[in-house]
Amino acid sequence: MRSTSAIEHLALCYKLKVPIMPRPLKFVIIATLALCTSLSATSKATSRPPLTVLMYMIDSPASIASFREHADAISIIAPQCFTMDADGFIAGEPPPEVVEIARRHHVALMPLVTNRGFKQDLMHTVLDNPESRARAIRYLLYYALRDGYIGFQFDYENIRYTYRDRFTVFFKEAAVAFHRHGLQLSAALVGRYSDDRNAASPGGFDNWSGVYDYGELARSADFLSIMAYPQHAGFSEPGALAGAPWVRQIADYTLQKMPAVKVSLGVPLYGEKWTAIAAAAGAAAFVQDDEGKVNKKWKARGVPFSAVQPLASAHAAVWDEADQSHHLAYVADGAQTEIWYEDALSLAPKLQLAAADGLAGISGWVLGMEDPAIWDEMRTQYAVRHPRSRLREGDFDRRAAEAARALRVR
Repeated sequence: MRSTSAIEHLALCYKLKVPIMPRPLKFVIIATLALCTSLSATSKATSRPPLTVLMYMIDSPASIASFREHADAISIIAPQCFTMDADGFIAGEPPPEVVEIARRHHVALMPLVTNRGFKQDLMHTVLDNPESRARAIRYLLYYALRDGYIGFQFDYENIRYTYRDRFTVFFKEAAVAFHRHGLQLSAALVGRYSDDRNAASPGGFDNWSGVYDYGELARSADFLSIMAYPQHAGFSEPGALAGAPWVRQIADYTLQKMPAVKVSLGVPLYGEKWTAIAAAAGAAAFVQDDEGKVNKKWKARGVPFSAVQPLASAHAAVWDEADQSHHLAYVADGAQTEIWYEDALSLAPKLQLAAADGLAGISGWVLGMEDPAIWDEMRTQYAVRHPRSRLREGDFDRRAAEAARALRVR
């Protein structure tokens, strides 16, 4: 960013009608320049689009290190650390170091809760049983009140589309209880751009994207993270993780269903590596990748930017103008290999889309895999919001007793 000259500062002050007091010229100039510098800095800061930056993380050294280094540019940290079993019992906790970083930098903490292993039968069992749903909600409330989370995000996936109404009921029940205690409730929703069962969506409509009633969930949610990724992964041929036209389609569909202020655009921060194979060798590492053709030609896995960067230099990565994404291809150990990856250049248009559409912000998966240059983009081009952190300190037994008492009273 270029510096502003003294004359430009004075011109700004004249336009803003800043008064100049009758005192010795030297002091007038110093005071005027100081005031104008302040006004100029304030003007530039307020002109930047506001952005709520939610970042997902896992319990890994790389993820924790990234959070430690970039906490000042993060609004909400969302560790994937709580799981639910078939009876609605919830277990888990964020890594202690993550809690300490969040507390030190005043970052709001909103953990994810998943159906363990994204198991479909487990989720269906809970949704079929009102007692299991109520148990899950009370456990989540207890953890949030005891430790001071701003709330939870549901990351329940791999649910049959026929369970749409039951999932909506569960979410509404949870939202009423959470809001009664001054807590937020969110959900990560698999992205789609149509209600047509035959329309492409990550993993398919029937078991992945079709269960989410965007409009009804938005009425109860504080915000929803709409995962506009992966467009391509283990369930498909190689391609962009979140091509620009694909993300635009998902955003347009979403905004037909809910207000922009309820939308956090889910963006990928990693790369995907495809290695050619004769046929699929056993089950995929991630159940979503088992969707699609039985005999696959590719084996895919996520890769961090740090691993892609030297390969991109060695094999001349190509920028795809239509998808606004980099990719490269080469032969390794006799097998054709292709990588599509996200970096600061591919993230920029997604951030611009979020700002132009007035979305609440972005939800990035996952810390520790990103291009470090994204942080400069967010710090210099956007005004990152910082919600009030609720994290609690002090004696564990006292906090536990107070949380239990709050649940009894309400």
